[in-house]
Amino acid sequence: MKKNKLFRLIDDYATEKTFKISYKINNLDVVNYTKIIDFSSTLISFSYKNTLYYVEGENLVISKMMEDEILITGNIKKISFK
Repeated sequence: MKKNKLFRLIDDYATEKTFKISYKINNLDVVNYTKIIDFSSTLISFSYKNTLYYVEGENLVISKMMEDEILITGNIKKISFK
């Protein structure tokens, strides 16, 4: 592994610059998204670069929202992208 790539990986990890989605029983944590497109209690959509992500379910809520991170909770039934 080249030295520059190693430094970039360490920097990305330390400052969480990479896009990441983590799902744990009706909790979806999204780090470094680009933009929230739409949200309702049944559909939340957001983008990262040129990809749109869709979270479908019931009683969906953005329960945590920071500049670069959101936490979606509720009865999540489907996660898709295009």
